[in-house]
Amino acid sequence: MDFQSGSVRPVGSIEEGWNIIKNDYWTFFAMTLVAIVILVVAAMILGFVNNIITIGISATLGIATADAGDAGKMSAAILPQVISLFISIFTNIIVATMSGILFCGIYTALARKKRGEVADFSDLFAGFQKIMPCFIVALFVALIQSVIAFITLFGGAAVGVSALGIGVLAKDGKLNPAAFGGLFLVIIVLLVFTLIANLLVSVFTAFVYPLISEHNLSGGQALMLSVKSGLANFGGLLLLYILLFLMALVGALVCLVGVLFVAPIISAAMFAAYQSVFGRVQDFYQHTPPPPPNFGNQPGY
Repeated sequence: MDFQSGSVRPVGSIEEGWNIIKNDYWTFFAMTLVAIVILVVAAMILGFVNNIITIGISATLGIATADAGDAGKMSAAILPQVISLFISIFTNIIVATMSGILFCGIYTALARKKRGEVADFSDLFAGFQKIMPCFIVALFVALIQSVIAFITLFGGAAVGVSALGIGVLAKDGKLNPAAFGGLFLVIIVLLVFTLIANLLVSVFTAFVYPLISEHNLSGGQALMLSVKSGLANFGGLLLLYILLFLMALVGALVCLVGVLFVAPIISAAMFAAYQSVFGRVQDFYQHTPPPPPNFGNQPGY
């Protein structure tokens, strides 16, 4: 598939997204609200199951190692947490897959609205036909985010050990300004790294779900094409994500409820950005040629 480079206009995408949904705003609001509720409930249920399994394993190991030495008791304390970490990875993949499915449904409704058709609430569940591609995308994104989290945790652990070695507190119990300043700076660097890394993942996967929804691409194909088009429109997408983050932040400041009203506009803005990258290419190649000249009306005929 062909795509345009440098065609994402951050402010223009938000305006175009609003123009797409403004006549059916409450339909998209209801779809977004139901999608959020489904994801929150699913995450809570999976988290509860994870906690039950962890508590059960911890209690069983606690009884089994009641008469064991310190090494056995330490292993019994650590093992349930390790198991819980692995379970949480799988539960995150499940929630991310469901999120992708629901996003595909919302983008299906946005595409219908863009074509001049009527968006229907039932479009939200159209993405269930794309379970496998969404699962592949969720698996890939979860892997990348796990690597980012591992780097951050490893860096934080290294900083903690270094802080103990250097001594943030002096012998008299007062703070060591140099050591504390260095520790604070490293923590800021780790936080900035995490933020930038996750922002890059968002930019490179910005068009995955619209591609799956509209063109029935596999998860791998959608990822590769999204990464290529994301690189070709990097600056515009980065600014768009920053603007959308600020919109969501302003919404969150209104007793958190404002986020629900901003969320449909965010989805529509991302779809408008996708249309600017992929939709115009199709319009360019599918234009109607001009009619041939009528030579009979010219002198000499």
